[in-house]
Amino acid sequence: MRVFMMAAAAALLAGCASVKYNGAETKAELINYPEVGKTVTAQVGDYLVRKGTMVQEQALSITSIVDRATFKIPPGIYKQVGADEKYWFYAAAGSGGIVTWNGLLSDPPRALAVAKQNANGEVCVIAGMGAKTCYPASYERKTVMAAQAQSFQQTLIYSGRVGNKINIGYREFSNDTARPAFNNDVEYDLTASHTIGYKGAEIEVIDANNSSITYRVIKPFP
Repeated sequence: MRVFMMAAAAALLAGCASVKYNGAETKAELINYPEVGKTVTAQVGDYLVRKGTMVQEQALSITSIVDRATFKIPPGIYKQVGADEKYWFYAAAGSGGIVTWNGLLSDPPRALAVAKQNANGEVCVIAGMGAKTCYPASYERKTVMAAQAQSFQQTLIYSGRVGNKINIGYREFSNDTARPAFNNDVEYDLTASHTIGYKGAEIEVIDANNSSITYRVIKPFP
C-alpha cells in the first residue's frame, strides 16, 4: 500500500502547470432561431422563436467518462478559460457535472488542460497546487454557441394547447436579466388561423397538442 501511495504521489508531481485565465477567442453574431421556412418541433416550455446576440466560444467536448483513482471527469462540454504557449485550459465544471477527486492523494481540481501538440489524445487535470495528471480520453475541441450576457434577447415560448387554442409566452431579456414589464402571455384560436404573430414575428402552426408543437417560421423578429 505504501509503495502504491508513493508511486501515485510521484505521478502527481511528475508535471506541473499554471492555469492561465486569459479568456478564449470569441465571435459575436446576431442570430434568429430557427431558420425561416424550416419545420421544427418544440416541447412545452421550449423557445419557438428567438432573436439575440450569440457568442461562439471554444470548448472541450468529452464524450465518455474518464474515471481514475485520483480524478473522475464526467462527459460534457467544458468551456475554455485561457491558453498559453503549450496548453488550452478549460473550466473544471461542464454541462455534465464537475471534475471530482478522491481527496487522498491530490488537491481539488482547478481546471482541465489539453496540450496544443498532443498526439496521445490525453486530457490533463490541474490540481490546486498546480500538479498535473493526464489520462487518455475521448474528446474533441469544438465551437459552441452561448447567449451574450450584455445583449437584448426576444423569445416566444410554447405553453401548451387547450381545445382549439394554444398559449404562447413572449419574454424579453436585457443584460441576461428578464424584463417582466415587457413579458406577455397570449392565447391564439387555431380555428381562426394557423398563422400567428407577435411583435413582428410570425409562425405557421402545422400541428399542436398539450405537450408539443410543430411549426415553421414565416418571419423572425424584426
